[in-house]
Amino acid sequence: MSSNLLSTFNPFKTYAKLSWYDNNPVIVKLFSYQLSQYSPSIYAELLIIIDSDNFNDFKNIDSFSIQDRLVDVWFEPELYHPSLNMTFFPGPFQFCVIQYEFTNFPLSDLDLSYSNYNTGKVISLKCIDPIFYQMTLDQKITDFPKSTISDVVKKIVSNNGSTLKEFTDTDYAYNWLQLQMTDYEMIRSMLPYSRATDKSLLYTFFMMNKEAYFAPIGTSNLAPIKFNIDMIKNAEGTFKTFDMKPFIEKYGSIDSLYSTHNGFSNFENVVPTAMNKQSYSTTKNENKQHKGIATRYVPTGVEDKTLQEIYISNIRHRMHAFSRIIAFENQAIPEITPLNCIEMISEEDGNTKELDGIYYILEIKYIFGMTNKHPLIPKMILTLSSELDSKGMQKPEGKAVV
Repeated sequence: MSSNLLSTFNPFKTYAKLSWYDNNPVIVKLFSYQLSQYSPSIYAELLIIIDSDNFNDFKNIDSFSIQDRLVDVWFEPELYHPSLNMTFFPGPFQFCVIQYEFTNFPLSDLDLSYSNYNTGKVISLKCIDPIFYQMTLDQKITDFPKSTISDVVKKIVSNNGSTLKEFTDTDYAYNWLQLQMTDYEMIRSMLPYSRATDKSLLYTFFMMNKEAYFAPIGTSNLAPIKFNIDMIKNAEGTFKTFDMKPFIEKYGSIDSLYSTHNGFSNFENVVPTAMNKQSYSTTKNENKQHKGIATRYVPTGVEDKTLQEIYISNIRHRMHAFSRIIAFENQAIPEITPLNCIEMISEEDGNTKELDGIYYILEIKYIFGMTNKHPLIPKMILTLSSELDSKGMQKPEGKAVV
């Protein structure tokens, strides 16, 4: 799939249904949602329009607990993109409302042409996935004897009434203890110790539409989504780029970063494994960088040697995954998540430029309007990262570039 889009979606309208409200459906003026490697759930904001006469009906929300403030959002009749010849998930997207407020966002004549309202109010709803919210409510004490992390995640997700949407098994069993932690805190605490059966690292976990995603970032990098950026035609400011190379030079070398534990039986230093899988394409020219200049020790909370190795390897790979960071906007291509990879093809007069490469998705935010054109064309805001050095295609192992 590639994107250099000049058109938008076929005409649609955006609606929502509120569980506590008797005058459904309501008009959605703006609908935005975002996913990231580091957030546990989809986060969304809706600007809805209601008749002022129904204000008291809307205020029934105050008598509902957060997990019962349910919202469904959908596009009607569908979400079809003619340039891509693809139909995307039209909804319903499912949320619960954690906060609401009245906004001064202006109404227009076009807004009101879709209703019989004489007057209207615009209300902002801040929302998250309802299963994720449920997973944050209660601290628990549970043991998971001799279980892989993926088995623990399966059990926790199932106990909360959810299903697995995308899932990758992990490879090492251990006696896990959930000690006065919420279900989400338990899963989050195990991510640094997660390693796939093919030795892939960098696991993430998030909930979306009451379904769970648990897999390494970039799981879909065998077929990355492509974006073409012409450095001449694209105005300055449509993207930005920066990196964390000084940090990586200091802490990122395989021969100077160690894990240790001050336990009673294991005083060994553990060396991280090499990064067997990076986001960039191995067909590119690979130089070397990041010479170790000092020894760094990272203490771990687990004495098991294999888990220490996984932990320190995850930390090191996370450092290198920030070798280059870029952000840009594009017309929306729904259903991209942090488990996808993005290939940037940047050219100037036909020559490959600095941004060229394959990237992880740090964060993606989608923004849709009331229709396919009003008050904006659907777009997405992407923040991407890669092990690529900021000066070109590099392999993040070994000595510094000279």
